[in-house]
Amino acid sequence: MNLYLRLFIVYLTAFSRSRLHALDESVLTFRVWLNDVDINGHMNHGRYMTLMDLGSLDMMVRSGLFKFLLKHKWRPIIASVIIRYKPSLRPFQRYQLRTRLLCWDQKWFFAEQRFVLGEKPWP
Repeated sequence: MNLYLRLFIVYLTAFSRSRLHALDESVLTFRVWLNDVDINGHMNHGRYMTLMDLGSLDMMVRSGLFKFLLKHKWRPIIASVIIRYKPSLRPFQRYQLRTRLLCWDQKWFFAEQRFVLGEKPWP
């Protein structure tokens, strides 16, 4: 349920936030909740990917790309991911998810997403 709540909040707030240009960075602030944490006491690796979907949604809605995709009946699908896990996110820590579109070609969009804790970006 928590994930649907986050999805709903990100989607709705994207319309009230400033519009992004194609190469602008989307910044979302989250907190690690207990249902994000695995048995090792840090954010579950799978949860990172789920949250990255929210960053992509925010960036697509605010830049107008989401409307364009729907108009052409295209569906955004993740084809490939390279991820590096650096410091662990612990329960109740605040962090930022920064998403930006790097480039595109005839078939693919290429994006970068970073989790930022305090002043130290990682990976």
